[in-house]
Amino acid sequence: MAKRSKISDYAGGWALVTGAAREHGLGYAFAHRLAAEGLNLILVDVLDEDLGRRANELRNQFDVEVRTATCDLGESAPYAPIEDAIDGIEVDALVCNHMFTPPDTPPILDMPLETHSRMIDINARGYTNLIHRFGTAMRDRGRGAIIIVSSGVGLTSGPYTGAYAANKAFQLMFGQALWYELRGTGVDVLVMIAGLMNTQGDALSKYPRWLMAEPAAVVPEVLAALGRKPTVVPGFASRAFLFVQTRLMSRQLALTSIGRFMASGLGKND
Repeated sequence: MAKRSKISDYAGGWALVTGAAREHGLGYAFAHRLAAEGLNLILVDVLDEDLGRRANELRNQFDVEVRTATCDLGESAPYAPIEDAIDGIEVDALVCNHMFTPPDTPPILDMPLETHSRMIDINARGYTNLIHRFGTAMRDRGRGAIIIVSSGVGLTSGPYTGAYAANKAFQLMFGQALWYELRGTGVDVLVMIAGLMNTQGDALSKYPRWLMAEPAAVVPEVLAALGRKPTVVPGFASRAFLFVQTRLMSRQLALTSIGRFMASGLGKND
């Protein structure tokens, strides 16, 4: 049996996971593990049919209750579908995992301004809305857990995915400050600094396979870090890659290196 993490303190309670609809996605991997640790779930995503499938899978596999909220997190808060889904319950754990990024990867100035705005609405404002909504309630109760899924590109930047990297940097800085401010309140905050994940099928096939982590392997490592430190970089390969980029290289060399890496992985050199 898998070793239980601190999150199991909330067994019988409720966890809300965003970006949870895709079968091979990180959000669903979090939901699967949380259900295995005895938490009931509120799954949030914009993909209604897929969200229903994931909810049914979890209900059938685990003895937990699963509610769904089909919600566009780029809209203004409060989010009515989420408020309806949490009626009569308290959210003990929040996993902010959702992300919007366009399928194409143009340079910053070639991306339409409305796309930039949409990304900020979902990836920055949406995170802020949810964390403020549920974090204040957790602080008032004196217990809770918040997990924010950021990315290594929030530290290194990412040419051709510059807006995505900027959003991830926002999540990282926001989460680290929140961790400090909530010390001693009973609310644990953890920022996951993710590397490349095997969640996109062939879309990431040009990147080195040794850097590609499996969501189901990453989630237990993340949950094990909850309550122990403010950030976690799961996976040895990701930690080594970021160490080289952030500790051993000058900023100029790191930006040049990561730019070439991104250009190769995204097929810009074809």
